[in-house]
Amino acid sequence: MDVEAAMTDVCDCQYPVTYDTVVEECDDGVVEFANGETMPLPEILDVVDDEPDAFRSEAELEEFVTSLLPEDAVGRKGYDDRGRAAVESDETSF
Repeated sequence: MDVEAAMTDVCDCQYPVTYDTVVEECDDGVVEFANGETMPLPEILDVVDDEPDAFRSEAELEEFVTSLLPEDAVGRKGYDDRGRAAVESDETSF
């Protein structure tokens, strides 16, 4: 399941919620990456050195967890939903 589903399914918290509460109450969460691999939520949160005090909303918590995921967890880098890879260009269009 993606980050949003993992948060919703196993982390039914009242917001604002402290970081410690998330760690304690959401330890059954598993996030499925775009490539099919999975990682338990506690393992994702384990990389945090400077823990935030609290999260004001579910969206804020999801954004925080997403920021901790490995680069390959979110899919192809530079992918465009229009079916072509995004390409940076030095050309300027007027």
